[in-house]
Amino acid sequence: MFCEVRPIKTVIFFDVDNTIYANHANAVLPGTARLLRRLKENPDVILGLATGRGPNNLGVIKDILDLFEYQVLFNGAFVRKGDRVIHRKTILKTDVEEVLDFVTSQNLSLGMVGEDGDAINRNDHRVEEGMKVLRGRTPSVNPRFYRDHDIFALWVFSGDEKTHAGLAGRFPSFSVFPWHKAGADLTYRANDKSEGIRRVLEELGEVRLICVGDGANDIRMITMADVGIAMGNSRFSELKEKADHVAPHIADDRLMSVFEHLGLIVPEDGPGRP
Repeated sequence: MFCEVRPIKTVIFFDVDNTIYANHANAVLPGTARLLRRLKENPDVILGLATGRGPNNLGVIKDILDLFEYQVLFNGAFVRKGDRVIHRKTILKTDVEEVLDFVTSQNLSLGMVGEDGDAINRNDHRVEEGMKVLRGRTPSVNPRFYRDHDIFALWVFSGDEKTHAGLAGRFPSFSVFPWHKAGADLTYRANDKSEGIRRVLEELGEVRLICVGDGANDIRMITMADVGIAMGNSRFSELKEKADHVAPHIADDRLMSVFEHLGLIVPEDGPGRP
């Protein structure tokens, strides 16, 4: 008896900042938006987000947010499909207090990030500079925010990447992922994008996994993927070395060319072509 063999689905996880969202332009560029919509049209492709942002900070991609079936948020600490939560791991309040006490003693600023909001212990010019990544939005000042809210990630604002690196040694249970010199994410080392994606794969079964990113927090998901794609604008050499492909710089808006090469998109004329 003849049985139809269905093709293995492809699941593609995209980072947000400087991968699909061009921070320099404060926009999803048109070629990237068209790529995502064309991928979504393919019934054998599933799209997902893998980002350090939380649900409250996805407004910058609101026009394309409905294209993504899965969301791996807070660098893997919170995973959902629509309204269904697949994984949820908060930071212990005692751990928040330990980090908060230290950064306060160093006259640094700490952001505490929850599912529906965030706050900082103090505001200064380093917070203003760091929050440009989130389009200039400044959190409210509330050093006790963590007492009444579940915290999934911490932000440190120091203006010095050496300080960020030192935090990793002082708090070994945390990973430190810099955005740039002004700000960095602190998340539990056991929670990263690759772990969040693994939880999605557990329910999807056999798929081909493609991951696209530009940051230090994308290295492990790029490594685990069947096809790892690093953005040309990434400043992390390890990411590019471990990727199977290096895409053009985000400012060139030619990410589509990589997916044409992989055979997931039929070549077209216009932006996105090599």
